[in-house]
Amino acid sequence: MHSRAYMFLERDYVLLQRHPAWGIEAHPLNEENFFEWTATIQGLKDTLWEGGVFVVSLKFPENYNDEPPDVHFHTIPFHPNIDMKTGRPCVDFLDDVNLWRDSYSLHYILLSLQFLLSNPVIENAINLEAANISEDQPDLYMHTVLDCVRASQHLFSQRANNRDQEADDKEREVPTDSETRHSNHLSKVSFDEYLTTWTGIATSKPQINMKNPLLEAIKRDSKLQAAHFGLTLEDLQEQMKKQLNEHNAIMYGNFGKKQKTQDAQERRLDQISKMKKIYLPRRSAPPPSTAAQSESGEPWDGDVEDLVAWTNELDEDDLEF
Repeated sequence: MHSRAYMFLERDYVLLQRHPAWGIEAHPLNEENFFEWTATIQGLKDTLWEGGVFVVSLKFPENYNDEPPDVHFHTIPFHPNIDMKTGRPCVDFLDDVNLWRDSYSLHYILLSLQFLLSNPVIENAINLEAANISEDQPDLYMHTVLDCVRASQHLFSQRANNRDQEADDKEREVPTDSETRHSNHLSKVSFDEYLTTWTGIATSKPQINMKNPLLEAIKRDSKLQAAHFGLTLEDLQEQMKKQLNEHNAIMYGNFGKKQKTQDAQERRLDQISKMKKIYLPRRSAPPPSTAAQSESGEPWDGDVEDLVAWTNELDEDDLEF
């Protein structure tokens, strides 16, 4: 048989399902523990907080509804009546048990928090910085709230994607007898943390002396180098040396190789010249020729011309010394 507090919570849950309020959702963390709930509250329309989605946790005592629940924001807004460190809202009937009424329901608590976002009570401020800015610098307060709204949307979207991924992974798993149910774990995210997250997404701010932590880690660990580059340290050094030589050849030229090529060409030409002297006899001054001789030429002129043509057709690259 369930306790009196359990029955009240069951009643509140049914009322929320039958008469849902705009921008408010709530449910127990799991079926085994009906005294810990999570809720999402959206900012009211036509206010600075419109579009914001804030996750709230509620922990009900065993004697609910004689005493109020313990309430905390997990995505902590920048608000005068919400503690920036703990996420606890400053609401009179939640802070003082004497002001609590047993007629208050979960529905009433969540509506009060939703209304509080756009209607801060400066006299009961616990976030003095937000209270001072809202009074002295309303433009700055407006921009800060808008940043807060955008950051809450991003965090809520991430959380929803993680839940969908976990659901997909669970469907792929083969159920076993040893499986147990695990409750959802919520962690508080302060305003400063998700404002930093939003700023990092919206803009990048590189510094001149900024170091890449991955590259620094790779430099210090040879195993990490092998895993990252697919090479051993020796192979990596050899590749670096090879790339350095190629770079130098492109930038400054490879003079040693060029000089060596020129020397080889000169040796080949010298060898051809020697062959011409051996195979081509030295000509003596020809005797006065007659008209017939000038037309037909010397009888060995054809052989000489064939030999010269043969030497000119020699491939210098095929010559061996």
